[in-house]
Amino acid sequence: MSDTHMSTPMKIKGKHVLLMLLGFFGIVIAVNVTFVIVALDSWTGLTSHRSYQEGLTYNAAIRDAEAQRARGWQVEVAFERDQTPPGIISMSVSARLADRAGKALVPSSITLAFRHPINESYDQLVTLSEMADGLYVGQATLPVVGNWDTRLTAHMANGTPFRQDGTLWIE
Repeated sequence: MSDTHMSTPMKIKGKHVLLMLLGFFGIVIAVNVTFVIVALDSWTGLTSHRSYQEGLTYNAAIRDAEAQRARGWQVEVAFERDQTPPGIISMSVSARLADRAGKALVPSSITLAFRHPINESYDQLVTLSEMADGLYVGQATLPVVGNWDTRLTAHMANGTPFRQDGTLWIE
C-alpha cells in the first residue's frame, strides 16, 4: 500500500492580502514616479514667454497672414546637406523670393530659423546673405538629425514683412 498524505491548502490570511495590496500599489507608484521624472527631464517648459501678449494680438496675426496671401509673393527655399564627418550636420540654405509676376524681391533682411520640436536649446537662427539675382544663401550647423521646423522671415525696405513656415526631415 502506498502512504498518501493530503496536504492542507494554504489559507490566505490578512497579512497576505496586505502584502499583495502594498506590492501592487508600490509598483503603480514607482511607475508613476518614473514617468514624472522622465517627463520633467525631457520637457523644456514654456514654448512662448509672451503667450498672453500673443493671444491679445492673435487677430492681427490672422490679418497679416491674409494680407501676405493677397500679395501673392512666393518663396523657394532649398536645403542641401554638406559633406561632413559623421556626427556633424552642416546645411547649405538658399532662398529666392519673388512677387506674383515672378520678379525677384529684395528684402532688407532675411533670416531662417531652425526650431527643434522638442528641445528649444537646439534652435538656431541663420541670417541669409544676398548673392545675385535675388538669391540669398546661408550656412547652418545643426546638433541632431530628425524633424525640424523652419521659419523664413523677410522684411522689405518699406517694412512689409514676409513669413513662411515649413518642416524639414534630416537623416
